[in-house]
Order: sequence, then C-alpha cells, then structure tokens
Amino acid sequence: MICKGTQKYEESPMGIEQLRGRKRWAPIAAALLLAVVASRSYSDDAPAEEWKAPPRAAKKKNPIPSDAASIHAGKAVYVANCLACHGETGKGDGPAAVNINPKPHDLSDPKVTSQTDGELFWKITQGKKPMPSFDKLLSETDRWNVVNYTRTLAPPAASPNDGGKQ
Repeated sequence: MICKGTQKYEESPMGIEQLRGRKRWAPIAAALLLAVVASRSYSDDAPAEEWKAPPRAAKKKNPIPSDAASIHAGKAVYVANCLACHGETGKGDGPAAVNINPKPHDLSDPKVTSQTDGELFWKITQGKKPMPSFDKLLSETDRWNVVNYTRTLAPPAASPNDGGKQ
C-alpha cells in the first residue's frame, strides 16, 4: 500500500495509475490557473487601477516658478527621461510605449492635468511599474521643472468668450 497524505492507494496497477494521473494533471491545472489570473491582471479591457497621491503630497506646493527657464529645463529632462514612453506631445505614444503594459498615461488628458503639481511631483518621484521612480535619478529641482513642462502639454482651455473654440 502506498500512502500519500491521508489517502491510501493500493499497490495495484489501478492504484498507482490513480496517483500518476493526479501528478500528471497538477502542473497543467496550475499553468491554466496562472494563465487565467495573468490574463485578468493584464487585460487591455480591464479598467486601469487608479493611481492617487497621498493627500499630504497633493497639497505640496511647487517651489519652482513656472517660467521660461524652468519650462526649458523641464523639457530637456523630459526629452532625456520621459519622451521614450510618453511621447513628444505627452500622449503616451513614445517609441517604447509599444512594449509597455499598462500603457503610459496621456499627460494632456484632463484626468492628469487636473491633478495638483504636488500630485504629479509625487508620482514622478515614486514611480509605479512600469514607470521607474525618479527619486534617485533626478534632483528635486529637475522633477519640479518636469512638472512645469508637462503643464505645457495640455491643450489650451477654451475661454468663456470664444464660444468654446480652441
């Protein structure tokens, strides 16, 4: 008699075959389960998980004035570190975006542009896979300059006097 856990199998061709059959199906069942979980986790149809900065970070004020010098410096940092994924105009269509899942966010999207400078700074600092953390890669000043530059990627807001034309 062969003991496996609490089950006993007779040392007959049928008992051993029962044990072998279970061993044969276990890896297949595990692989199938993993495939189902992975497909649900990485499905393009699945809603993107919301990425929120903590309230304290959202309240943080940008110490760098959004002037021409800051925007120029921010663009240089953006081109060197962000353009490959977010693209030239921030639409998330850079050359490296093809191989990234989830896709990079469109930085001109109102969901992004409505965030505070502190929220954007926190996200650049912390990163979230597949985006790296830039905490150690960029200085604080560089990160604030990138925040100022990304503000220029948003389409101009329609003024109330132009009939909604942009």
